[in-house]
Amino acid sequence: MFRQKNPSAPVLRESIQAKDAEFMGWQKMKSGEFFALYNVIATGHPSFGSTVTANGLRRLNLQIPVTPFPRASLKKF
Repeated sequence: MFRQKNPSAPVLRESIQAKDAEFMGWQKMKSGEFFALYNVIATGHPSFGSTVTANGLRRLNLQIPVTPFPRASLKKF
């Protein structure tokens, strides 16, 4: 058992962490399922300004931001 926290791995509050993307909203597919959309905001990244899904962020090796659960009334794009 570890009794002390790892001093080399500090936890940063979300407000001061560098963000790679920001959550934009939910998109409904014809099947009725939803997927989250994100804008890439990582400065200097080749995909800066692009809108992608969570899978797209993973492929681009970018962090997925905190994403709220979808609500009954969803914003359509």
